Amino acid sequence: MKRTLTPGRMMITPASSTAVATLARERPMQTLAKTTVIRSASAASDSATSIGAVTAATVAAATSGSEDSANSSALASPQFGQSTDPLMTMATAKEAVTDSLPLGQTSDKQPESSWSAMLIALFAMIQPEWAKEKVGLEKIPIEEIPINSVPPQVSEVFPSHDTTLFWRYDMESYAANRKNEDRSQYMLDAIVRPGTDIEAPVFFCGCYDGHGGEEAVDFVQKKLYTNIRSHLTDIDEPVAHSIIAGFKDTEEEFKRRSQIKFERGSWSSCSVGACAVMALVLEKRLYVASCGDCRAIMAYRDPDGSLSVEQITFDHSANEEREQRRLRVLHPDDYDIVCEIGQSNFYVKGRLQPTRSIGDTYMKVKDVNRAPMPRGLRIHGNFRRPYISAVPDVFQVDLKTRKPEFVVLGSDGLFGELKNEEIVQLVSQFREQGVENVSLALREAVLERIAAIYGTTSADLENVLPGNRRDYHDDITIDVLHFTPPGSAAQAEGA
Repeated sequence: MKRTLTPGRMMITPASSTAVATLARERPMQTLAKTTVIRSASAASDSATSIGAVTAATVAAATSGSEDSANSSALASPQFGQSTDPLMTMATAKEAVTDSLPLGQTSDKQPESSWSAMLIALFAMIQPEWAKEKVGLEKIPIEEIPINSVPPQVSEVFPSHDTTLFWRYDMESYAANRKNEDRSQYMLDAIVRPGTDIEAPVFFCGCYDGHGGEEAVDFVQKKLYTNIRSHLTDIDEPVAHSIIAGFKDTEEEFKRRSQIKFERGSWSSCSVGACAVMALVLEKRLYVASCGDCRAIMAYRDPDGSLSVEQITFDHSANEEREQRRLRVLHPDDYDIVCEIGQSNFYVKGRLQPTRSIGDTYMKVKDVNRAPMPRGLRIHGNFRRPYISAVPDVFQVDLKTRKPEFVVLGSDGLFGELKNEEIVQLVSQFREQGVENVSLALREAVLERIAAIYGTTSADLENVLPGNRRDYHDDITIDVLHFTPPGSAAQAEGA
């Protein structure tokens, strides 16, 4: 294996010499296949000396376990300061091996044991925590997230006991896949915001659309609100910032989980993901956040009494020209960053239609694009940065000045079949008719539309088994958050 040392291209984080020597002795045959060099800008004047000292220390650790004192003096040098380089803190296990190869070069060759020990030692100095996981990966606990396979159909109606928040909530989830990969969640809660001692009521609901399996969508259902809530209660920051931080925490937790499982030989967690749209009502404000191709729309009354619709969120889909432009700006040298498959169906790198999601680690982390990941899923070429983002868009509506009649959240199984205006018209009609579960009635209307396309009836479609239904439509999940009872606007005008 050829080694190169390039001054000014590496930042090193400090580590205990004892830990380095111990790692080298305990795992002399540890191999780090498919290693890639990570380089980051640093002061050229300090780097040559720093790298030389580290190399000397690691050679000593690899060849002799009795020279800890020499290593201690090398590693105790004041040249080793704490690195805050985000590239280094985000580096994955394989990418964190420093200068074993020139930039961009990879190797699958089995290294000699002394070289292996040196790599482990270097790795321990760059990412001490991940180094521990590499040495004893099987000992790292992973929280069990049960796969909550939901029934083919789930319906809920939840009347509010606090009309200052909302009037009523209802939902419907209907499976097309053999196992429903959609989830819906609602939560009535009370929190104490930082700087106050008064409990504030909170209502949260989320619509999650999984793909590739159920693990990511179940993880989002379990973790997203919990993570958002912890920021709302522990950190004095705007609510929108807490929501974004909650998404980020959920993404990082799942990414870490999937990478650990990948290193243990299981690739499936790296290939699943979930889109999410959520609504949170707090302190007379409505917050809506979206990450993926789920959607939220709002219906409100104009001054003349007519009902209007507003799409609150953007669709984060490769079918959207706005997202295509964003991806091409971020990846100017990737000719296939957006691929058209079929007629007017676009996919990121030919694999995924959502341009934002939680999960989909194989579209975000270069290092998992190797065995055991199946070749058909691997991203080839110059993987410079994540192709998919997990950053949500967040929107705010002041309910004191503009109170909607209702808000509809839904997966693309709903919005791919009906237009926004049609949905608002149907929901308004069902409300006036006194329908208890508007979401259920809306799902039935969706099936009627699909049945008409195929020249059959909605009853016949419902008789098709989950799994086979996927030939006709996607999983359908609908959440309707009613802020006012039906007819309340007209009654207010009459008064």
